Amino acid sequence: FDGRFVAFWGAWGTEIRTITIQCPNEGNKARVADCKANHPNGYAAEVPLHQGIFVHDTRTQQTRAVAKAPADFDDFVYWNYSGMVPGTGESDDAGEPARWRSASFVAVSGLVDGEIDDAVFHAAFKARKGTFGEGPWVGPIDGIYLTRGPGSSPFAVVVRTGMAGTVVDPAAVAFSDVTGTSSPLPITEMGLERDGFRGDLLAVNVGMGNEEAGFAGIYLTLVPEDDP
Repeated sequence: FDGRFVAFWGAWGTEIRTITIQCPNEGNKARVADCKANHPNGYAAEVPLHQGIFVHDTRTQQTRAVAKAPADFDDFVYWNYSGMVPGTGESDDAGEPARWRSASFVAVSGLVDGEIDDAVFHAAFKARKGTFGEGPWVGPIDGIYLTRGPGSSPFAVVVRTGMAGTVVDPAAVAFSDVTGTSSPLPITEMGLERDGFRGDLLAVNVGMGNEEAGFAGIYLTLVPEDDP
């Protein structure tokens, strides 16, 4: 919520897909072990087939869909195994037991053009494209996208998995002992907070890496009035 516009995730209908999510291999060791002990074959997550990112104008009382699945993307729901592991004093969820949790990521700003009294807004959101079969995603591509409303607008790519990390940070390179040269690290993950879009400034976190090196940071970018 930026003072006028409210951005949110929503789903409709009764059709669902069951996606198998594997436990992480990195992170808190006790939590990773707890996940694998409770879900050795992965976690079967039920995800609505029809879902989307919406923006509601509190002045005009109009609600608009800015992105939909499966029309524009394939999924907006992301999963994380978090919480307190039995027998440990560590927790990132105020003492709640460790379990799989889902979340969607979107932020909105009506002040990219410096004017809150008009109906123009920009929305940034995280979304996935990929092939879904019986089990896990096949070849998923995650990204943070930007669009403008009201009305239809193309989706501008802010960051996307597989892109060269040097797109957001010139220092995201790794030296290879084999070839003796440096090359950009690919983007592997990204994040967006609900308060990460204020005025014409958008903040995201980006991780880059390969089997030999890793790099990450929080980045701030200026969103032009006519973008995307």
